[in-house]
Formats: sequence, C-alpha cells, structure tokens
Amino acid sequence: MELLNRIMPNNAFVTWDHTYAVPADTDILVNATSIGLYPNVDDIPNIDLDTILPTMFVQDVIPNPAITPFLRAAQARGARWNTGTGMLINQAALNIEMWTGLKPDKAVMLKALQEALN
Repeated sequence: MELLNRIMPNNAFVTWDHTYAVPADTDILVNATSIGLYPNVDDIPNIDLDTILPTMFVQDVIPNPAITPFLRAAQARGARWNTGTGMLINQAALNIEMWTGLKPDKAVMLKALQEALN
C-alpha cells in the first residue's frame, strides 16, 4: 500500500461488504473478480448500477461471456467499456513474446479464442 500511495496517491481501496455505490469522480471501474464467469453468466458484482456514469470507463476481466451483465449495465448507462476478451488476448500475446521472442498475430489469436468459446 505504501508504494501504491506514493505512485498513485488518489486511489482508494474500500471494503466491499454491501451494495457498492461507485463514487461519481471514478474514472475507471474494473470487475477483477470471477463474478459473471461461465457458467454463472447471469451473476453481476454487487454494485449500485445506477452509480455508473457516462464519464467512466468500465473494464471486465471476464473473457466468457465476452459481454457480461456488468458490461451491459455500463453500456446502458453510457459508459465506455471493454471486454475481458481483449485483455486476455493482449496478456497472452505479451507472454508469448516474452517467452519466445516472437510477436504473435493478435487477430489470429482472437479468432481462435472466439471459435473456442463459441
């Protein structure tokens, strides 16, 4: 926490033991949990969805399903959003490059992932 506070002093960690109201000044909201991951595709984080604003960027780490109920809620409220599929592909591509020194074709990886998930 000390390092994080030094690098990014305006970040906040909160205890999540109730329906969480996202502060209005939030820039980025990330679901970094397994909530919504297949086969529990209808599950959604315990967030007051009405506190997601169009000024926010919402990211889900869940790759399957690509568009989770959490992301649909963000989209419905006008927030910019990104799927976990893109995150997974980019992480995998970086790892392959680190391990092998070769840059994989992300489009090929994405197509293979989409075929595997469908």
